[in-house]
Amino acid sequence: MLCHITRPDSVVLEVEVDPKANGEDILNKICRKMGIIEVDYFGLQFTGTKGEILWMNLRNRISQQVDCLSPCRLRLRVKFFIEPHLILQEQTRHLFLMHVKEELFKGSLRLDMEQAIELCALLAQAEFGDHNHNTANYCYSQIYGQDPSHDTINNIFLRHKSLEGVSQASAEYQALQLVSSLNYYGVEWHSARDSEGQELLIGVGPEGLFVCKTDFTPIERIIYPVIQMATQSGRNVYVTITKDSEDSEVLLFKFISPSAANGLYRAITEIHAFYRCDTVTSSVKMQYSRDFKGHLASLFLNESIDLGKRYIFDIQRTSKEVYDRARRALFNAGMAVTGCGSPRDDCILSPLRQTKVEREEQTCVSCRESCFLKEKLQRLQEALTCSLCCEQEINAAFCPCGHMFCCYNCASQLQCCPVCRSDVDRVQHVYLPTCSSLLGLAEAKTTTFSVSRGTSVSEDCGDKENSCQM
Repeated sequence: MLCHITRPDSVVLEVEVDPKANGEDILNKICRKMGIIEVDYFGLQFTGTKGEILWMNLRNRISQQVDCLSPCRLRLRVKFFIEPHLILQEQTRHLFLMHVKEELFKGSLRLDMEQAIELCALLAQAEFGDHNHNTANYCYSQIYGQDPSHDTINNIFLRHKSLEGVSQASAEYQALQLVSSLNYYGVEWHSARDSEGQELLIGVGPEGLFVCKTDFTPIERIIYPVIQMATQSGRNVYVTITKDSEDSEVLLFKFISPSAANGLYRAITEIHAFYRCDTVTSSVKMQYSRDFKGHLASLFLNESIDLGKRYIFDIQRTSKEVYDRARRALFNAGMAVTGCGSPRDDCILSPLRQTKVEREEQTCVSCRESCFLKEKLQRLQEALTCSLCCEQEINAAFCPCGHMFCCYNCASQLQCCPVCRSDVDRVQHVYLPTCSSLLGLAEAKTTTFSVSRGTSVSEDCGDKENSCQM
């Protein structure tokens, strides 16, 4: 099956998958192409039969959710927004920012004038580089909702000029930091009607639900601790909440289709689990329904049979688990990662053919590897330090057991081995590589590694203080 995937920056990617593949297979292939390890923050969207925007359930077959027409058209979007300092890869941060720009243009995120000026300058620096009258293009009217005055344009010019020399990665990081401070950052919106037929927007975010008018004017905010239960029945979603008097109230939200109602029901459960739980419970992971054929098979054959299963939720990790998993994956792949952050041989480029962005991405890898070497050296240095005085290096062995535990001065004062408790006949002076020589060796190795990539780690980390964070 041929699939066309549109990224948040409007770039269309093409992948080929098996007709019986799950949505997860497409997402993994797309992220592998882009060198993204932090896959769990993203999802795939498609348009339903009535024009509603739906998230594909990644654990279910593609053919169960969309028409099997080739090519299958999907959109790669950020499903779970996190704080910018928790994003480990520049590629991930770039897609976050592109998605946020869409939300700004739609009006779901609102800025004051000063924030709009700052954001316009940062976006221009990230996209066009240093200020140039011939190339600079500012999106103030799309972000702020009003045409800029002459003074506003001058303020954007001045702010853009002050960013001279700031790298693309650093500008994107600062822009995302600015947007993450806004009220509705990371909120997923659903169009619905209340029990009286009034059109509403239901936002599901890390802290709870936002009930707003169609122009995003807030009506009510519902935090997760007061939500007792959320259920779906056909095109309706019922949310039971606890009032101040400890009485319960049921809120009814009506949708244009059962799929749209299921979208809100899924969002409440998945977003709550992602941001507020330590782990995703098995009751959420294993909740499923069956089609008619699968139901008959489970009755007459085996209840545990997988035939006809459709999982309700596709979330498998919380935000903490995703961060730890991505950090470990990047750390383990640090020594083998190539220029674009993906372990693919065809990503290796010669220094003469590399663009500035590619060189910066390679230098991020060199920063990780340099930190990896320094961490190994620190552990080795601690292992070679006397465990008793914690000052001298280990240079003595107990005889006849042969254990090495401390320096010669400390060992001479012991009558039995601290490791095996055997009697000590004598202490043998041994000669190991000194910590100072190991330090010199590691520094030479990290310097050689940096020069081989055509950049200096120390210089680059100063220019890219935000993009190399882990």
